[in-house]
Amino acid sequence: MHEIGLCEGVLGVTLDAAAGEQVKRVRLRVGRLQGVVPEVFDQAWTMVTEGTAAGGSRVELVDVPVQVRCRTCGQDTDSPEAPFACGQCGSPDVQIVSGEQLLVEEVELAAGEVRRNPALVASGEDV
Repeated sequence: MHEIGLCEGVLGVTLDAAAGEQVKRVRLRVGRLQGVVPEVFDQAWTMVTEGTAAGGSRVELVDVPVQVRCRTCGQDTDSPEAPFACGQCGSPDVQIVSGEQLLVEEVELAAGEVRRNPALVASGEDV
């Protein structure tokens, strides 16, 4: 159950963002290649957060599909299954550009304040 290790890492980022305040909700972007099982992740989150400022919080997982960049035609396309190939020309010569991430998107505090990931805000990916 690798979800426990993932939750421990997410918890560290979450607690840093919360700066000692109680956490109500955490939203994560989870790439499909992480192999996360949502129900197992929820259970692991409950276990890992117990006794912390994130205890009792809920976690929302936003699915990020696998996207590849073709080295042959240059297109970025979704590639839902391995072996990965370009959705435009069919070439197997691709680079994965999305689908591997595990990223804290935002942390909602019990007081209602939402703290967004500054890296996403700066890059324009903020939702």
